[in-house]
Order: sequence, then C-alpha cells, then structure tokens
Amino acid sequence: MPRRRPQTVENKPVRINKFLAACGLGSRRKVESLVLEGRVRVNGSVVTDLAHRVNPQKDSVVVNRTRVSAVPAFHYLMLNKPRGYLTTAEDVEGRAIVLNLIPDRFRDMGVFPVGRLDKDTEGLLLLTNDGDVAYTLTHPKFGIEKEYIVNLDRPLEAKDRERLEKGIFLYGKKTNRASITPVSPAGDAVRITISEGKKRQIRIMFSSRGYKVNKLKRVRFGPITLGNLHSGEYRALRPGEVKLLRRLVKPLPAPDFS
Repeated sequence: MPRRRPQTVENKPVRINKFLAACGLGSRRKVESLVLEGRVRVNGSVVTDLAHRVNPQKDSVVVNRTRVSAVPAFHYLMLNKPRGYLTTAEDVEGRAIVLNLIPDRFRDMGVFPVGRLDKDTEGLLLLTNDGDVAYTLTHPKFGIEKEYIVNLDRPLEAKDRERLEKGIFLYGKKTNRASITPVSPAGDAVRITISEGKKRQIRIMFSSRGYKVNKLKRVRFGPITLGNLHSGEYRALRPGEVKLLRRLVKPLPAPDFS
C-alpha cells in the first residue's frame, strides 16, 4: 500500500482553510476561527468566507499581519512537560510556556501543542504542525485514549474507584467510562485511562469523591508513550510512531485541495 504523503499545496486555487492548515497554523477548528474572526487577508482584503480560494503561488495571504506560506514538511515532537509551564503558543503576561522548551526552528515551522495539559500537570505532550493529526487526537468524537499516573493524598477506596470508572457529571454532561488500576502497594497512586479531555477533568473527578491530587502525569496519548524521556526534554517522534499517528487519521477523507 502506498504511503500517504504529507499535506502539501499545488499551484492551483485551494480553499482558504485548507491552505492555512497546510501553513501549520493549527487544527482545522483553529484555522477556521482565524478566518471567521476576520484575521486573514488575501491580497490586502479581509476574507471571512471559508469557501474562499487562494492560489498559493500567486496570492499574498496574511494572518495577524504576518505573511504565511505552506510548510514543506510536517514535524512531530514529544515533550515531557514539567510543572509550571503553560500549554499555549504564547502568553501576553510573559509566563513560561511549553514552546520555550523546544528550538525556535520548530516554532518558525508552525509547530504547536496538541491539546492541553494544565500548568500543574506534567508528562507527555505532543507538538506538531500537522493539523489533521492534531484534530484527530483532540476531537472528542474520535475517543483517543489518554493515560495518567495520579498520586493522591490517601489510598483510593474500592467504592470510589468503581464510581469514578462509571463516570461523573462534569460541566453538565456525564464523562465517559474510565479505567483505574493501582500502581502503588498502598493504593494512593493509580493509573487512570480516559477517552476525553475536559478541562481539569481528572482533578475534578477525584475531588468529587473527596481526594486531593498531589501529582498528575500523563504517560500515554493514543498510541504514543512517554517512555524514559526526562522532564523538560523533547525529541522527534520516530518513523514508526509517526506512522501510528497517521493511521489514526486514515478513516478521515484523504486531504485534498480540490
């Protein structure tokens, strides 16, 4: 079976949202919001129509006053995020962000964090400029699993574990089923696997049963595991790992610019 080639653009008109995704500006939802918010100009004129087409070789496309162009290749990174860093591409208050931990050359190529880990959570964070992979990993409808090690202030009781595995009501909706297993003899450290990623979900889940999360670390995101990467370090994903991620995108319509 032939390999799926990275998303590229040709010398013919393409839809503006497809072009912006190829520029490595983020997931589909993010680039579409850039258009709808009037932050994109084509040849000097603001464009808010997602069906608008541009010629990548002839038209000037500017986003937030910066001219953009399609990236020549995709990049996939793994970062072991330390506590105290914000998972964002920029922060107006000058606080530490995860992009401070990777070389500027990746930032220049449009690499961005896939999903979020809150400031006090550490562990596996993926970064890429592949909008299709980011979309698949983060959209709830795909149910991509995420696995965490949770250190609690006291041993988790069996009745509470069973209740949490069945799901709780969070932000007006019941969470999906989870899987929880002990990883310490005392039972105060557990491994939890969820298939969604609502804001502060795991901390709120345990808090709802009267537990405090002392430490939270993500060790797996979909088919990618953290392994022995040290805190604050990053590495490029291996070819086999990239293949696993691209396989997740396979059920989606193949990228095209027609």
